[in-house]
Amino acid sequence: MNDQDIKNIYQQLLAEDSPDPRQVSFKRKSAMRTLAHIICEEEHLQADVLLNGQFYETKGDKGQVLLKKRPQYEELGRLRDRKLRYSKELGIQLSPMFGDEFD
Repeated sequence: MNDQDIKNIYQQLLAEDSPDPRQVSFKRKSAMRTLAHIICEEEHLQADVLLNGQFYETKGDKGQVLLKKRPQYEELGRLRDRKLRYSKELGIQLSPMFGDEFD
């Protein structure tokens, strides 16, 4: 995730929101910037989870093999919840396929 990626996503959100971005309030622009950061971080975590998996193996105190969720996978879930909250607050539908799932 770099600043240019965040800027590109922010500009896209802004362009989709209003034909004249100068008419968008500072509070709304701030929420859109935060959403852009969340989207970039989600992409980064998703790539990590795809590369390294959702779980890791460890040994229990009796020597048994345990599967535990990777912290990146758990953070991805929390981040998606934040993304959903910001999207709903901004009135942005993320995907028509899942739109009614979160109402």
